[in-house]
Amino acid sequence: MHLVIQGATLADDDLRQLAQLAGAQRIERLSAVAYRLIGAQQRPGIAEYCARARLDFGFVPENRKLADMGLLAIDMDSTLITIECIDEIANMAGVKAEVSAITAAAMAGKLDYAESLRRRIGLLRDLDQGALARVYDERLRLAPGAETMLAAMQRAGVKTLLVSGGFSFFT
Repeated sequence: MHLVIQGATLADDDLRQLAQLAGAQRIERLSAVAYRLIGAQQRPGIAEYCARARLDFGFVPENRKLADMGLLAIDMDSTLITIECIDEIANMAGVKAEVSAITAAAMAGKLDYAESLRRRIGLLRDLDQGALARVYDERLRLAPGAETMLAAMQRAGVKTLLVSGGFSFFT
């Protein structure tokens, strides 16, 4: 197996410790923020280490190629893009704290998604539609590495699906 690690703050010490945890044979640099640990084994402690170090990781079979994948399904807000659109819209309306509280209640299971969306949209009722364009122009940015990833998917013939429970204006 290969263990692929990536993170904005990936230190050499993190790589050494993860290689030791996984019993990896060698470390290969993929980019400035990503590495492949060759010959890694799925062992206890790897997920916990990555969570503490705020690193993304995944085990990939050694013979697996990107072209073997048929579909990449990816979430939009705070995944493909760096913002939560509804929070940024709410910020422009001066109701970000209220919208965030409703979102937190929904995430805690105290409110279902449909009801939380109705309440959040209700708080944005009087906002001028131009605010959407302002959020798009001023705040919406692709996540670091997103363009590179999407280009690689396209070259490999992988179809891409963008998933969002948010606003079609932004998708």
